[in-house]
Amino acid sequence: ADLSFEPDPAPDSEGRGPVGLVYRSQEHLAEMILAVHECDKPIVAAVHGAAVGGGLALALACDLRVATTTARFGAAFITVGLSSCDVGVSYFLPRLIGPTRAAEMMLTGRHVSGAEADAFGLLNRLVDDEAALLPTALELATQVAATTEYGRWMTKRGMWLGIDAPSLRHAIELENRTQVLGTFTGNMTQAAVAFMDKRDPEWKPL
Repeated sequence: ADLSFEPDPAPDSEGRGPVGLVYRSQEHLAEMILAVHECDKPIVAAVHGAAVGGGLALALACDLRVATTTARFGAAFITVGLSSCDVGVSYFLPRLIGPTRAAEMMLTGRHVSGAEADAFGLLNRLVDDEAALLPTALELATQVAATTEYGRWMTKRGMWLGIDAPSLRHAIELENRTQVLGTFTGNMTQAAVAFMDKRDPEWKPL
């Protein structure tokens, strides 16, 4: 959020005072994180430099992450008097690296290097050379894009619903419906024919 406003600005045209103005700004930032997370298409983050505060949240909201060894990740708002629980960090970080490591990052505001983030399990790929960052991210994205639109969509949605599912039975019930619906796309038959013909499948759009 922009903290450069006057201590007591005049209300805006909708009658919001200082708290309302900052809260609305915070909501706008949070909506961006939600849009990334809820996008039907998987998103790959390519990180170099600092992914700190809102930048950390944006990287966490992506489905796959590639970073350089010189990248830095940090939940830094606690170091300026605010909470590290900001625009989704409290949701994503414990789920991605576990509550113990997340607690250290969030309570201290310490930045971790790309190598340390990789050791934590936060990254899918770690590259030494910045010139290799985008090619590596694009290679990963190409592998994802080689699958079906339905498969990508339902896998992304289903994985996160499974993470938040209250029980194994709830997760399996969702998976059962997803798999049955998938058989009606015709792509499973296409995959079998392509395998027999020793060629790449020609996926049907949704």
